[in-house]
Amino acid sequence: MKSLFIALISASLISSAAAGTITITPTTTLAAQTSNNTSASSSFTGTSNGNVAPKGVSKLPIRSLLYAGATTKVYVHVQPWWGKSSHINIGYDSADPAQAEKQVKDMMSRGIDGAIMDYYGPTSTHNEQATLALLKAAENHPGFEFAVGEDGNALKGASSPTSKIISDLKHIYNTYMQSSAYMRKNGRPVVTFFGTEAYSIDWAKVRANVLGNPLFLFRNSKGFTASQSNGAYSWIGTATSSTDMGLAYLTNFYKVADSWDSKKTIGSAYKGFDDSIASWGKDRKVTQACGQTWLATFAEISKHYSSSNQLESIQLNTWNDYEEGSEIETGIDNCVKVSASMSGGTLSWSLSGKENTIDHYTIYISKDGKNLMKFADAKVGIRSINVGNYSLAAGTYYFHVKAVGRATFRNQISGAATYKKY
Repeated sequence: MKSLFIALISASLISSAAAGTITITPTTTLAAQTSNNTSASSSFTGTSNGNVAPKGVSKLPIRSLLYAGATTKVYVHVQPWWGKSSHINIGYDSADPAQAEKQVKDMMSRGIDGAIMDYYGPTSTHNEQATLALLKAAENHPGFEFAVGEDGNALKGASSPTSKIISDLKHIYNTYMQSSAYMRKNGRPVVTFFGTEAYSIDWAKVRANVLGNPLFLFRNSKGFTASQSNGAYSWIGTATSSTDMGLAYLTNFYKVADSWDSKKTIGSAYKGFDDSIASWGKDRKVTQACGQTWLATFAEISKHYSSSNQLESIQLNTWNDYEEGSEIETGIDNCVKVSASMSGGTLSWSLSGKENTIDHYTIYISKDGKNLMKFADAKVGIRSINVGNYSLAAGTYYFHVKAVGRATFRNQISGAATYKKY
């Protein structure tokens, strides 16, 4: 099978020996293949709680991690507070319209369908500006959806949490729900609630006094039975050990969801969690396991849903919560390294780390080690190719092997393997 695949690679090259000498026409550079291709700031160097510096991230569609034939909508949970002095500096301001535009473009390039902004109410000035900026960016890209999720912190200090939620929801209706980009299910706008369960709220009164007939979606499996609930969404599971991925939480959520067909379900996927650098942190951790948690949370979905039993939506938790170590904006570290070597005319490569985080390999050829041309692709499991079979002019060539990650993993590229053609 391997020899057959290499033969297919040969047939797919831009040129072949039968067609004459291969012309090396660079289409990219080594610098471009290793540089930041995300909306994260290039000044961000990583943090101790598992956020890596942004480099080349795989832009394969997130949906490719789901079951075959999935039509599931993919959303991300977004934090608005970056740029405030009360949070760490990650190199950008969430209220900057240009940054919001970069984020939406990056999300779309990964196959993400929309964003749910963590909402702190209209009196939280900076966060309100960030929310408006993200809405406007969404409106610039027809088909990309936007919604708000009322955060319980919006209710802090309120003499009447019920009245405060009603006031916030009226503002959300007038300011956000009128937009054509606002998320709707069955024609109704969607609002999620996070942490509001900590407050005593008269939800019947809330329902009677809000505009737009919105769908109310609450967190966790208990959200299905919450007062005035139209459905629930899952979050990040909790860990009982250093190797626990929190999957028991997801298993329970999907089992409960199965008994509530009449209500909306938003599943979740996440890379891990670590709030050790957050000012409010409680040293809670869910291991990343070099990307295995990310894959396992998608695999959990596939245990409960299929092309004949579709999960309508998922939320990726989170896009940019750097302080809780759950952000995927900079990409997910798979702890992989790829090394390339040449023996005679055979290019070989080895891998350290888990190959299940790799989608395929791309081989690049160069005449100067800096300017590259794609030479071939190889499936996972292939570890060599005989470049001596190809018609190259006499000279020195440099080959790099790129391990292209599965969706949102960081790509890894080898150093140069030198080949001399006489």
